[in-house]
Amino acid sequence: MSFAKPKAQLTRGQVLSQSWPIMLANAAAPIVGLVDTFVIGRYASTAALAGIGLGAVIYGIVYWGFGFLRMSTTGLVAQSDGEGDEGAVQAHLVRAVPIGMVIGLFILAVQAILLPAAFMIYTASPEIETAAKTYISARLWGLPATLASIVLIGWFVGISRSHRALYMQIVLNVVNAALSLYFVVALGWGLYGVGIASAIAEWAGLAAGLVIAGREIAKRGGFNKAALTAKALLDPDALRKLGITNGNIFIRTMALTVGFNFFGNAAASEGETFLASNHILMQFITMTALVLDAFAHTAEAVTGAAFGAKNKARFDRAVRLTSEFSALFAGLAGAIIMLGGPFVIQILTKDPAVIDTAMIYLPYCALVPVLGFAAYQMDGIFIGTTQTRAMRNAGIASVILYLGAHHILQPRFGPHGLWAAFLVYYVARAAMLGLYYPAITRQMKAIK
Repeated sequence: MSFAKPKAQLTRGQVLSQSWPIMLANAAAPIVGLVDTFVIGRYASTAALAGIGLGAVIYGIVYWGFGFLRMSTTGLVAQSDGEGDEGAVQAHLVRAVPIGMVIGLFILAVQAILLPAAFMIYTASPEIETAAKTYISARLWGLPATLASIVLIGWFVGISRSHRALYMQIVLNVVNAALSLYFVVALGWGLYGVGIASAIAEWAGLAAGLVIAGREIAKRGGFNKAALTAKALLDPDALRKLGITNGNIFIRTMALTVGFNFFGNAAASEGETFLASNHILMQFITMTALVLDAFAHTAEAVTGAAFGAKNKARFDRAVRLTSEFSALFAGLAGAIIMLGGPFVIQILTKDPAVIDTAMIYLPYCALVPVLGFAAYQMDGIFIGTTQTRAMRNAGIASVILYLGAHHILQPRFGPHGLWAAFLVYYVARAAMLGLYYPAITRQMKAIK
């Protein structure tokens, strides 16, 4: 039997306490790519560094393309937690982890078909393409663990146990940093070394996450045997809802992936130096975006729980408090990029031309969190309430607006127009979701 668990009014302290572990875990996630960039940038050629940049873009299609596994898990779990249905909380996890593993194994098995197709889309020199293939092929060995891990992360966020996800990332990054340096510096494995180090680290992170999840379930009263039977896990209504939720988020994510990879492909067409510098700037954007996503993830959990409990007052407060923190940290992130960016750029590469090019476009990079935080927050609210149809439609509309802006601005202003259109993309994402926001509040029934 399900029942809504009464909860105290959400406070700023609670928002911050739920967000900072996600912030650290999210900030730690791209450290895998940052470590790879550092090791290759210091111990290999500019072509190898550009190859990692292109390889990371292509690998990101898979990683972010199947991000619906985390998003759907978070939203569904948060709502079940708000309703007080512990059996459903556990069932969502047990359904989704195997799905992630199977998808990863399938992609690993058919990479001989997928990789040539990917390089038919992206434009790069033969040397850069060879480097990218080497890196991606090694990293794909960790993909099944990666996709299963994002399910675990989504589950931890959904039950407001975000610090558990942080523990997973700590294990992953410690293993990756140690193995990357060993494989490249000591063994001389180059690009393959950093790729296989990342793959091994993903499996280590998954193992840690499964152990942590088991302990968390034990603390919540133990495994619910009735909810974990084959009949319960294969419940048609639950599977239908999971399928619709995942399908809509997948289409939305693919639309966003088209946008981000269009940006990456456009950067590749500007030449090796611009691509290498752009890869470094994208590390800043990825780091700050994932920091801001901490408040979006918290919004997923707290708005999802309020939505499941049908408590509009609690929902409105969750939206307001998480958005306040997001706006504050967006301003801080932009300032840090402008002030600390030049120092970090010179750490990540020794190539003078790459350094100079990255410095030219650094201001655009600093504007991304300032103009983009609203897009992250709206994503969090819509994921928590599983308003996936609206997310799908808004995702498609925003990428169309971005492509239009690019084809207007880039021919006239060159690389500056390329970056300006990218900023338009963030604004369009928030604006399109904003059109659907009133529909969420109409579904809420306030409980006094």
